[in-house]
Amino acid sequence: MIPGEADRHLELKGTFLRAGRLGHGHINDTYLAEFEGGPSVVFQRVNRVVFPDPEALMANVERVTEHLAARCPDERRVLRLLRARSGRGFWRDAAGELWRAYRYVDGALTRDEVGRPREAYEAARVFAGFLYLLSDLPGPALSETLPGFHDTPARLAALEAAAREDDAGRSKEAAAELAFARANAGWAALLASAGLPRRTVHNDTKLNNVLFDADTGRGLCVIDLDTVMPGTALFDFGDLVRATISPAAEDERDLSKVAARPEVFEAVAQGWRDGSGGGPSEAERALMPAAGRVIAYELGLRFLTDHLRGDRYFRVGRPGHNLDRARCQFRLAEELLRREPDLRVYC
Repeated sequence: MIPGEADRHLELKGTFLRAGRLGHGHINDTYLAEFEGGPSVVFQRVNRVVFPDPEALMANVERVTEHLAARCPDERRVLRLLRARSGRGFWRDAAGELWRAYRYVDGALTRDEVGRPREAYEAARVFAGFLYLLSDLPGPALSETLPGFHDTPARLAALEAAAREDDAGRSKEAAAELAFARANAGWAALLASAGLPRRTVHNDTKLNNVLFDADTGRGLCVIDLDTVMPGTALFDFGDLVRATISPAAEDERDLSKVAARPEVFEAVAQGWRDGSGGGPSEAERALMPAAGRVIAYELGLRFLTDHLRGDRYFRVGRPGHNLDRARCQFRLAEELLRREPDLRVYC
């Protein structure tokens, strides 16, 4: 069966063959449907718990995808949202769940980790190019689908509230991580108080939010547009550094494997410059070495908060999963601070 009763809402070409889950994202449910005689289609059910106003989210996505398509006619370099018979970029099923569909990009793949610095370069080039293509997006500003998403001071305050309330009775086992968060509270304001230019940015630049050409390895386009909203370019740069610079997985338990590889940072910085249509501002360049540390710290705060709240936001695969994630991100932040003098030469 086609996900989300899509055959009632979309003009689909070809004969339906099969559908199955695609990827392993934390938030939305994603499926790939294949058709004989027609293009494959990616369907997503938007998580209404995480995104309480999914129609505002979809208004953002519609504006962004239309603007990108106008700026870049190459169908493999921008995400193509399919319009429902209603004319909107979404529909609701019988249970009231909101669904959307994108045309599948043939011959493309995602990567969960960096095997070679060139892959980090390509991801950075594509993400920076995405920001460049959106630099002339007409007003008004996009809706904030997740207000305060990269407000690191607010994330720290939310952690303190979760620790006080201790809904799941987990504060004691997380005492060392809470102490780390408090000891490094000064990191929270590094980007927030720097007066950086506000731009339309992606806000979630994980490596697997870029599609790569399966044959050439070239970066193609950015996916997962739910968090595209106002922010600073260093949110995106820092998150990409955080996501690529260590060979360890995001939930690695053996913290000795967590490292900050300068050659990967160099690749990300070069790709960012090459894709940005002019390069970062002086203020942004000065903070590039610290941006990954701030975002790693921020994500650690988020994982730790969710652990203390009883794992309400991020999907978990084992007991203590979010605590493991927080520990890994905090160790990465430490490593990024230790290697910061080495990273600065590439900015």
